[in-house]
Amino acid sequence: MSSQKFNEEVITSIRNGNEETLFKLSKKYFQTSRRWLRRNGISDSATPAIFAKVLVKVFRDIQQNRLSTHVDMDKYIFNMLNEHLNKEKEARRFLRKTGIQPSTDMERDAVSSCFSILDYQSKKLLSSRYTEKLSFEEIASRFEFSNPVIAEFEVHKALNQFRQISMARLNTGIQA
Repeated sequence: MSSQKFNEEVITSIRNGNEETLFKLSKKYFQTSRRWLRRNGISDSATPAIFAKVLVKVFRDIQQNRLSTHVDMDKYIFNMLNEHLNKEKEARRFLRKTGIQPSTDMERDAVSSCFSILDYQSKKLLSSRYTEKLSFEEIASRFEFSNPVIAEFEVHKALNQFRQISMARLNTGIQA
């Protein structure tokens, strides 16, 4: 069976509500995904949970008609794994940056008021990424950017703007 035919059958089957297809996908991709995740620094015990999250996301994307029947499942699943890994690394990096993490109620209020200073587009971008936890592909689609790289750039630009405003307010002691 050709790869393209397999992809079309999988997508059609999922859209028709056949959950057995998840088992086929799991059987086909789990071992290679696990090896890939292990090579990228994920513990062996964490790989099943990550794979399950990504597989559910793929399943939802197919059910919600976000994928064409012509998509290459191999590439799509590994792109989703890579994106998940990057999100986790970004979250860990963000938690390590202590400069923006407020510790008192007054600082928390000051930082939240800084969010209200941002322009409408920046607020929507940051909310989409960090509150709704959308991928850069989804943000690109929602905000009509030409590709996910531009969406990522715009999100990081808005985040840096928010960081600078917050740091300035926290360092100068300006009250909200």
